[in-house]
Amino acid sequence: MTELLRSTLLAALLTLAGAGPALAGKGDDDLAVAGFEVTEPQALEIARAQGIAYVREVKARRGVWKFEGVDADGVVIEIEIDGFSGEVLKVERYGMPAQGN
Repeated sequence: MTELLRSTLLAALLTLAGAGPALAGKGDDDLAVAGFEVTEPQALEIARAQGIAYVREVKARRGVWKFEGVDADGVVIEIEIDGFSGEVLKVERYGMPAQGN
C-alpha cells in the first residue's frame, strides 16, 4: 500500500512539475495586459495608422504594446503604444526600402 501511495505522489509531482512552466508562461501573458484600456486589435489599428503593413511580433510589457514588422516599402518598423491611453510612444524605422519600390 505504501509503495502504491509513493508511486501515485511521485507521478502527481512529475506531472505538476512539467506543467508548471507552461502555466507560468500563460499567466505571464495574462498579467502583461491586465488593466490595459487599449486591446491588442485597437493597438494594431493605431500601429497600422503609423505605417506598419506586416507585423512580425507583438509584445505587451510594462503597460506598452510593442509591434515589430515592416512598412509598405519593406523597411523594418518598430512602434510602441501606451496600453492605457493609446498614445504612440515611439515609431522607428531601420534600413532601406526594398528594391523595386
